[in-house]
Amino acid sequence: MAFKIIQHVQEVFSGNKVEIPAFNPQEGLGKMSEIKAAALAKYAKDKQALVGINTNVEDKQYYLVAEAGSEKGDTTFEIPAGLYAKFETIETARTAIDQFIGQAYSEVAQSEKVGIGGNFNLEDFRGAGLTLYIPVFEK
Repeated sequence: MAFKIIQHVQEVFSGNKVEIPAFNPQEGLGKMSEIKAAALAKYAKDKQALVGINTNVEDKQYYLVAEAGSEKGDTTFEIPAGLYAKFETIETARTAIDQFIGQAYSEVAQSEKVGIGGNFNLEDFRGAGLTLYIPVFEK
């Protein structure tokens, strides 16, 4: 799985968040994927403007269904400018997307050039397919 290192601009997103369970290897991705799919179905109004943000806040995992701007829901999240690993896929099934995200993190973790640099990622659905951004730092 190939990825590019890019300089991403700061963006502010807002929307609605749901708590998701931390990944449990014995249970797999099923429950987490179900919760994310339900959140997308409930909160995604404009599929062409949609992003998903996986984040950890005060030791709890959240999934934010959001759009660009600061007045779209009950939660605002700022993606800071900086280096990001950029991955792209045409997957549409939620479980396949979450598997893709897991593989992407594995690729970054094994990289000799960059390391994981944050406790969030950005699932960008605004183009064709999914573009995943993981914050990174140079080693």
